[in-house]
Amino acid sequence: MTTPANTQIRCASCGQPFGVAVRTLIDVQRDPQGKALLMAGHLNTFDCPHCGFENRVVTPLLYHDAEKSLLIAFIPMEISLQTGKSEEKIVGDMLNELTRSLPKDQFRAYMFNPKRALTLEGLREQVMEADGITKEMMEEQRRRVELMQSLLATNSEEALKQAIEAADSQIDEAFFRLISVMYQRLASDGQAQIAASLEMLQERLLLYSTAGKRMMAAYNEQQKLVEGVMADVRALGEQATRGDLQRLALGYGEDTERLQALVGLARPAMDYQFFNEFTQAISQAPAKDRPAMEAVRDQLLSLTQAMDAEQREAVEDVLQFLTALINSPDPDALIDQARDMIDAQMLSILAANIQEAQRQGAAQAVAAMERIYDKLAAVLEARMPPEVRFLNRWINAAPEEEPTLLDEANQFDRASLIEWCDAMLKQVQQANATEIVQRLQAIRAQLSG
Repeated sequence: MTTPANTQIRCASCGQPFGVAVRTLIDVQRDPQGKALLMAGHLNTFDCPHCGFENRVVTPLLYHDAEKSLLIAFIPMEISLQTGKSEEKIVGDMLNELTRSLPKDQFRAYMFNPKRALTLEGLREQVMEADGITKEMMEEQRRRVELMQSLLATNSEEALKQAIEAADSQIDEAFFRLISVMYQRLASDGQAQIAASLEMLQERLLLYSTAGKRMMAAYNEQQKLVEGVMADVRALGEQATRGDLQRLALGYGEDTERLQALVGLARPAMDYQFFNEFTQAISQAPAKDRPAMEAVRDQLLSLTQAMDAEQREAVEDVLQFLTALINSPDPDALIDQARDMIDAQMLSILAANIQEAQRQGAAQAVAAMERIYDKLAAVLEARMPPEVRFLNRWINAAPEEEPTLLDEANQFDRASLIEWCDAMLKQVQQANATEIVQRLQAIRAQLSG
């Protein structure tokens, strides 16, 4: 939600005027992107279209999260001085704006007395505390960042090893997650040198820290388990039936990790008919075998439902973000702030929506979505492996280009190219992008032929 819808500002660098949409009210349930901009420190910041200078617009702000019964007002001191209005008057105007936008049955008592924030940073801290992120947690994150910076500053392998061993008690899975997030952000921003330094640091942490060694051991065990399940699935052969898959699952008993790996590899085959046939098999089995069979069936059902729910939630998040992008007056700024979440699945979902809009003849919507698709594809392509860039080019190629592309495929390791094709197929199948699925299947058949 933005109020006013458009404001004229003058660039602090070149002095040129331009219009921007300024947020003075963030209602989280209807404006989740506003919260994301606030927490990232990019709220009401705008690049000048004339010189590129980043301008920050100082404005009062009312933050509302109905799910947490949270209402916070932030009134910069200069606003009161500029307008001549009292803080109470400014807060009252913003409250009126909020209540006009809410259905009457959603008005609650806490809205009569909003909390106050003296600074924008104070507002962010109150929001984080309401989200369960305490000051202690923020301080712990600050210490992790400082440790990461000190490790990156070491100038030799031996010095780095000693520094990691000295800080061993501070290095945990959260520290690895921080490095991973920073690496992805830097890599997507084109800061390859710093990203490479972080990648090297992560490798050394896995070698020298207690947490890293433990994570590597767990990863290797998990990989062996998944590879074993994958080998079992392949051993069923291309003509495997649902009954074969059921018998394989029953062979794992109640081994949750193997069953979970099986669901991850064979989810499309575990449809309504699969479970219907499984139930029939149970009813025909000896009475003494039925409880164990039922336990495996129920566990598979629970795992597939959990996977589907997670996928639905991920798709809903993507759709919400895409809607915000399409309606945003500055989509490039939103893309820049959300580079880490841009992936092939997002493009597949957007492609499916473009196809549906084309089917309905909604030319304006198609044009808007295609513009966003091109921007997202450019971000994603910049960090793709060469094999994926090649396959994407093939997907969009004209039929007469295919012989040339098939020859060009010889520049790559064919097995690796097929593996990347399978990975892309899995993603677009989950997004129900039928046309892209068919295209990839045809490409895979040519690569395997």
